Amino acid sequence: MSVERKRVNHRALFRPRSQKDDDDEVSHRIIIDARRSGELNLSGKGLATVPERIWNINQLSREEAEELGRNLDFDDDKERWWEQEPLRKLNLGGNSIKIIDPKIEYLAELEELDFHDNLLGETPKEMGALTKLRKLDLSHNNLERMHKKLFTLENLKHLDLSHNNLSELSPALGDLVMLESLNLSFNNLKALPVGLGYLVRLCAFDVSHNILVELPPDIMSMRVLQKLDANSNHLEVVPPLGEMRKLEALIFHTNNLKNFPNITGCNALRELNLSNNSIFEIDMECLEDMGQLKSLLLAHNNIEVIPDDIIKLLNMERLDLSSNKLTLIPNFVCIMPNLKHFIITGNEKIKNVRRDIVQCGTPRILKHLRQGFDSESLDVSHSSVSPGAARMPDKYTMKNTKLLSLTGQQLHEVPENILEDAKIAGVTCIDLSKNKLQQVPDKLSMIQSVEDMKISCNLLSSLPEWFGEPFKHLRYIDLSQNQLSSLPESMGLLERLREINISSNRFKGVPESICNIENLEILILNDNHVTEVDVSSLGKLRRLATLDLSNNDITHVPPELGNMKHIRTLRLSGNCFKQPRHAILMKGTDEILAYLRSRISS
Repeated sequence: MSVERKRVNHRALFRPRSQKDDDDEVSHRIIIDARRSGELNLSGKGLATVPERIWNINQLSREEAEELGRNLDFDDDKERWWEQEPLRKLNLGGNSIKIIDPKIEYLAELEELDFHDNLLGETPKEMGALTKLRKLDLSHNNLERMHKKLFTLENLKHLDLSHNNLSELSPALGDLVMLESLNLSFNNLKALPVGLGYLVRLCAFDVSHNILVELPPDIMSMRVLQKLDANSNHLEVVPPLGEMRKLEALIFHTNNLKNFPNITGCNALRELNLSNNSIFEIDMECLEDMGQLKSLLLAHNNIEVIPDDIIKLLNMERLDLSSNKLTLIPNFVCIMPNLKHFIITGNEKIKNVRRDIVQCGTPRILKHLRQGFDSESLDVSHSSVSPGAARMPDKYTMKNTKLLSLTGQQLHEVPENILEDAKIAGVTCIDLSKNKLQQVPDKLSMIQSVEDMKISCNLLSSLPEWFGEPFKHLRYIDLSQNQLSSLPESMGLLERLREINISSNRFKGVPESICNIENLEILILNDNHVTEVDVSSLGKLRRLATLDLSNNDITHVPPELGNMKHIRTLRLSGNCFKQPRHAILMKGTDEILAYLRSRISS
């Protein structure tokens, strides 16, 4: 009985590959497919060099020219293989290439070049000729230096140099002014070059796993940066980051920080990771106005006290204070409305929560704290609460926390005395979400100090006409998951409003009153019944950076929307229009806006 054996390329196993071996990997069929699509994928082929045929891939061979001459009748039934696109995408990742041939300059139309997972030691100056290059991946190589010509690629938007042996970078890196993402992680960088602040379009910056001691002060010029990852360094000094108002994720874990970083002004921050440092205090002044913060990770530090003001972080879902020096867990933590993960293991000296309760996890801890909180409220207010009744915060708690939280109480109306106490307490955060409110109580207008308001997941069909008048300090409002179809004109008076969420309602268009809020930066309008986009109205929002119109009934996207270049995040998926196509939507906001602008002229 014969056994079929798998064929093995023994030449690759027992002797070094020759240039001919590499050339043989590129068949005539592969060449034709690449000419048609403008894309060539030779990843994981075991190449030691780049096949020579690649450098002149669009040049017809003698045999091809002769065949072309025999087919000048252009019969539509025959394969029109001579019609070709210039090579725009080249993937040579996962090979054993040590040198990039200077002939790389012949591929002048390249837009994406991938050399990840090779054995490159340097980059040739000829790469500077790839002026149309937008994405370059040189990660997982042996790069020790970069030729300065690489930093002349003025159209480059995405550069990945992670997992190399770089110990320094030229200040010319700052000349890549179109960069949107830069990955320098897993290198040997001791310092970042001067001039990095010129990368003003950068949205994602990763310098993790290096040996940096400080970040340069001009990093604050990256004002559209959304994610900064500098974990696993030796950072001792961090400059003030308040100018980074678009920052959503800040990751500084595993460093040598002793002080809480100054992030005052980073109001869009959603994730802050400071674990594995030597921080001894949570500076709530730095966290002021952080209404969007969902995750605060401070494990393995030297923190002794949980400050009272932490309860102002209304949207907090994850709070990790494990392995610190806490001795007391304040009972008010239990009324943080969205807290799902509260981790305090490894604090051996906690007095008011037994170790077995801590080990049971968040629900058990919060239940224990809630029992203590209810007893405190009874002692202070001298009132009785019947079993199953809604828990109402007392004015003393509201005064200390500046928070009125009635979330998830199944309320049909808000007691007037609670609103009066909230006014006296000067609360800045109000959370009435997850109830059964059919209308906004009139006495809510008394609380003019409010900055963050959530009335999501209710039964609101309208807002009172006065709604926008009293709340001069309001910065964030969540009205999602209601039954709203319009908003009052007075909403335009909310001069300080930065973000409004009206998703999952019944709007058929963008409310005109919203377009009068000059400082609005984030408009969330997904999952409604919007049928058209009025660019003339939206154009009033000069600071609008995020516009979410996904999952609506939009049949036509006006090309003029492409002129709103200040939009950094545009979501249009889930609508019924034919243009832009799905492939364009998947490429990101810049591609969508560029496509729309191209449609204006046509």
